[in-house]
Amino acid sequence: MNYPKLKNEVMQDKLSTIFDNLGVFFAFSDEQMKEGLKKTKTKIKDLTSIGAGGFIPKKNATEYLKVTDKLMDWLASEVKKLDPIKVIKYELANYECYYTGDISTAYDQLKDFGYTREQVQEVYNQKIHRA
Repeated sequence: MNYPKLKNEVMQDKLSTIFDNLGVFFAFSDEQMKEGLKKTKTKIKDLTSIGAGGFIPKKNATEYLKVTDKLMDWLASEVKKLDPIKVIKYELANYECYYTGDISTAYDQLKDFGYTREQVQEVYNQKIHRA
């Protein structure tokens, strides 16, 4: 499997399943909040925020943290099986590091997979010096 598919398809499918099973919804308006409360059969006082506009019934929050931690561990183990140069190049391009000249955003994404700032910088430098 390649990194873009793993990150964008497989992870999205796995997260969607977690969200469906635990009643996670996203609300950016009063109407979306009403729909989420209705769907989860929850009162607003019984919700907790997961950030980025996401909400979950409080009773499911501990399970959410447990399964998402497990999912991130699985993702990290899968990423370690991939070609590190391809993974780093993907994130450098994804975060437009070649345009900004700053690798920080790509590194922030990659450090959880065990990549060092030096590794990211080295891949970045190889591309820049060839241009």
